[in-house]
Amino acid sequence: MAAAAAAALVDNEFRAEQVFKQLEDIGAKVFFEKQLTSSDVSASGRVVVPKAIAEQYFPRIDTPSGTELSVEDAAGDTYTLRFRFWINNQSRMYLLEGTAELQHHYHLKMGDVLIFAQKEDSTIVLAGRPPTKADAQKKPPVRRPSPTPAGRGTARRDQPRAAKDRNKRRALQRFGLSGDDVEPPVDGVFRAVPVDSSSLQEGASSVSQAKDGRWVATLNLGGELYQAFFVQQDDALEALNAAGYAAQVTT
Repeated sequence: MAAAAAAALVDNEFRAEQVFKQLEDIGAKVFFEKQLTSSDVSASGRVVVPKAIAEQYFPRIDTPSGTELSVEDAAGDTYTLRFRFWINNQSRMYLLEGTAELQHHYHLKMGDVLIFAQKEDSTIVLAGRPPTKADAQKKPPVRRPSPTPAGRGTARRDQPRAAKDRNKRRALQRFGLSGDDVEPPVDGVFRAVPVDSSSLQEGASSVSQAKDGRWVATLNLGGELYQAFFVQQDDALEALNAAGYAAQVTT
């Protein structure tokens, strides 16, 4: 097993080097790399592009519907994508749609890397590569509990409380809150909610009322779930419409 894993890693390094060599040969300089999530490799081929990257390297767009964007891969083949955005708390979240064919060309799957590069004539080039040892080193180390000092005997009694505190922090973090907050703020800001993307329907967006009377706007971007809280139902519906998605009111 260890030998097979080592061989796969060596193969990944070689394949990644080949892709970078192709980009170098066509004069394309890498400006961003994104390790793909389960939502990025969905059938829609919708990839979220960081705002700073989008506004520096992509063409300017003035409407949420965006524009068609012609990109190349490292071999010079051309793809037509859609570059658009939606408004979140008066700021933009940029999306690149229609990358499924290009991902298929590079046999990309979750955990692989989508490379963004640019040629001297400003043409955007997208390519794909497998993860390498360097990618693994970028991940934060897994934190493990410290061993209980000999003779203390307190670890067992503290476990239920520690588990309860962890669960509380995780629940709050789902809504972008800290431990000092008592409930998700009603501020109309969409915040990412970690969920199992396999349980979501592609493109499903809705507005529903919470038990405390607040209205929740839920936006699904290819498996990445975002939620925002509002006082009025109309405000929640307007927020989803501004994002370019038709909302379904649920009870």
